[in-house]
Amino acid sequence: MVVTMGAQGAVFATLDGEEGYCPAKKVDVKDTTGAGDAFFAGTVIGQTYGKTMMESCEIGTRLAASVITTGENVCPRYLPSEFGLDASAPDDAQLALEL
Repeated sequence: MVVTMGAQGAVFATLDGEEGYCPAKKVDVKDTTGAGDAFFAGTVIGQTYGKTMMESCEIGTRLAASVITTGENVCPRYLPSEFGLDASAPDDAQLALEL
């Protein structure tokens, strides 16, 4: 379960006992439209590729931050290293192609 709290970040807990707090990125906010969708997308893709919930939420916060710093509702394309992904790892390389 993940609860997003806007500028206060997100808290999460899993059935495996992982729980934590992921702070929001401090950015110059232009428009918050799409931030939740971007967070969700980043978190889900992280989980899909076997990242911990904390790692997944960190990807989500980075994507959300990228959306709210522009008037556009589209995330720019990123390098895998910007999400803490190792492009040489098979799963991370595939994820990089999808981002």
